[in-house]
Amino acid sequence: MELEGQVAIVTGAGTGIGRATALILAGAGCAVAACARTAADLDVLAEEIRAAGGRVLAVPTDVTDESQVAALVERTLSEYGRVDVLVNNAGMNVRAPIWDLKSEDWRAILDVNTTGTFFCTRAVAPTMMERRSGKIINVSSRAGRRATPTRAAYSTAKFGVVGFGEAVQLDLKDYGITVTNVLPGPIATPLRRRSVPNEDPTLLIGPEEVAEVILFLVTRPHDVIIPEIAIFPRAFI
Repeated sequence: MELEGQVAIVTGAGTGIGRATALILAGAGCAVAACARTAADLDVLAEEIRAAGGRVLAVPTDVTDESQVAALVERTLSEYGRVDVLVNNAGMNVRAPIWDLKSEDWRAILDVNTTGTFFCTRAVAPTMMERRSGKIINVSSRAGRRATPTRAAYSTAKFGVVGFGEAVQLDLKDYGITVTNVLPGPIATPLRRRSVPNEDPTLLIGPEEVAEVILFLVTRPHDVIIPEIAIFPRAFI
């Protein structure tokens, strides 16, 4: 298997892109530390991975809480001894025009999408730097490059993820660590269904397609840096 012996932390692994990514990495031989806020979702994921012969550690984690993030990384290192891959996928969105956007929603969207990415990256960086190897994949969004109506907070957060990833690559490139920002367009996920309930799902692509791209990135040689990759359904080009 391509990733036999490697260890990945995947945030937001309970549903959607995170779930698909955890499954595909485990299927490629990677031990996966799967985190999300909903323990029940993680239990279902872990059962599926183990039934297929994979290795998984289910760790309920709120990525906006730096102590919980630190505990996630410590538990992963205790169980598996290393972290080779971090997939920053946890996210949330509330759609509203700026005049209706609540302060608490603004803060929550930035906390989960952007600050959570910072906490997780900062927590794994020392062990990757010590081993002089690592892959960090930030799942941003098309909204991180092009704004759309009613998504001011989400676009701000995802633009922040893109800028953060670009800056962190500069900080870590001399340690053999690569950072890639993944920018999905409209994907058939629970988050998308909640945000756009009347959308025709046949126009979208599934989270598995994004997971395939993440697997591609994780399996590139460490001297190959792909700063950014965008994924769009044909109908939205």
